[in-house]
Amino acid sequence: MIRDWEVLNREVVNDFGIVKIHKKQARSPRTGDVSDILAIDFPDWVLVLAITPQAEVVMVRQYRHGIEQICLELPGGLVDADDSAPQVAARRELLEETGYQSSELIQLGECFPQPAVLSNRCFFFFAEGAEKIQEPEMDAGEDIEILMVPMREVPSKIKKKEINHGMVLLAFHTYWMKQGVVLNE
Repeated sequence: MIRDWEVLNREVVNDFGIVKIHKKQARSPRTGDVSDILAIDFPDWVLVLAITPQAEVVMVRQYRHGIEQICLELPGGLVDADDSAPQVAARRELLEETGYQSSELIQLGECFPQPAVLSNRCFFFFAEGAEKIQEPEMDAGEDIEILMVPMREVPSKIKKKEINHGMVLLAFHTYWMKQGVVLNE
């Protein structure tokens, strides 16, 4: 039976503001050996699958420094410390990045994006009937292009790897599972 490791010591070795790197000493319950482990404390984030009355998905294209490429994604971002809930962050991020809003935001699911090294969760939200009410208000570090992608084209874009962001793929998968959709391609 797998058991939790005992954390003997924990210290922050680098603090970059929103990201903190922890060094831990932890004891294996199976062997008793003590290992040094690095883990990254990162805030939770949200993604919003917003669909317009015309059955178009509100998507964004932006440069991602981790892979040094432009990605086609769902709008989203960090859950700020002053957000009372992930849903508040989802509503804010959708509006800021795209200028769209929806009267109802439904949580589709959540996951741990990379629990081997990251502490955070990602929450997926669905916004039906999304409508543009203002121009986007991007942060200084954001350079975003807004695209309207017909929902019927999303499976093809995934197959062609035009949509390849792991959390975005999982958000669509979760949405389709809840809708009872079976993809045959």
